[in-house]
Amino acid sequence: MTSEPLRVIGYVRVSTNKQEVGPAAQRMRLQMEADNQHWSLDIRQEHAASASTMENRPVLQKALVDLREHRADMLAVSKLDRLSRSVLDFARILDDSATEGWKLACLDLGVDTSTSTGRFVANMFANFAQMERDRISERTREGMAALKAQGHHMGRPYKMPPESIARAIELNGLDLTLEEICDQLTEERMPTSGGGRWQPGTVANLLDRAGVTRRRYKHHRAYKRRHAVS
Repeated sequence: MTSEPLRVIGYVRVSTNKQEVGPAAQRMRLQMEADNQHWSLDIRQEHAASASTMENRPVLQKALVDLREHRADMLAVSKLDRLSRSVLDFARILDDSATEGWKLACLDLGVDTSTSTGRFVANMFANFAQMERDRISERTREGMAALKAQGHHMGRPYKMPPESIARAIELNGLDLTLEEICDQLTEERMPTSGGGRWQPGTVANLLDRAGVTRRRYKHHRAYKRRHAVS
């Protein structure tokens, strides 16, 4: 008896970057793989979307819901940067696919979690992502220790989880606004010190305590109000 073909959502992302791989090339690469693997392919295209966060990409969010609710079996992209520019984010998607019971294929990396070889490659990326998390946490601890050694007052004990500090510092390095960092931390369910919602002021305080220069903070509306010329 012939098995049913995999129901694959082919995700195509078109950003404003003129140097990117265009949608036609992405579609062609996905279709070629679908023909070779006998997939049932449903291509969905997202327009002018940034890869810095997954929250503001409704086409991708709908695809993830369909996968979670088993209306599709696999998510496929022609290149990793069409899905995410962060290895850490990619590792989180891999974790979700394993937990929720769907497959993921990233054609330029050779990742295809429906095959043993592809799962091996995926595990390598997951291990690399964990190493990167550890490195970020280590740099955070070293930076805070250096500030303390220089006589900077660190204030009362800070209860923010180290993994949240590390992730906020990493997102700040992507030149996101405080509001965008809040959105991403909320999407990733990163915990705050008191269990509440992420707020721009919370992120600003976190970065200040870590001795990290805030990116594009001048564009935040609350900052403008506080620093307005009277």
